Order: sequence, then structure tokens, then C-alpha cells
Amino acid sequence: MMHLLTHDVEAWWQHVEASKFAQKYGVLVEPIDNRPWGMRDFAIADPTGVLWRIGQNAAAVDLG
Repeated sequence: MMHLLTHDVEAWWQHVEASKFAQKYGVLVEPIDNRPWGMRDFAIADPTGVLWRIGQNAAAVDLG
């Protein structure tokens, strides 16, 4: 598993969605969400089986 911490998870999510990453590479993309462990993130299982979690600390996200 790889974890990429960013300051703008929404921008990363929009990029992944716009590029049609899942359809293009036939990989699993788990939608962005607030996780119970205090992160807002999404996951990508790459073609080699590595799970990538891309996110930011939930406290840094304006959820209002």
C-alpha cells in the first residue's frame, strides 16, 4: 500500500475522474469519502495490485 498525502484531495480526485483512469487502465477506483481514521481520501488499485490511498487530513478539509 502507498499513501499519498496532499493539500488538495479534491483536485486529485477531479483529475482521476476527468482522465477516466479506471476505464483506461481497467483498475479499481474507490470514490472519495471521509474515512473513520480522520482522512478524506480515495483509493486506486493499480495494475500491479498496489493499493494507492490519495488523501488529506479531514481536519484540513472544509466540509461545510
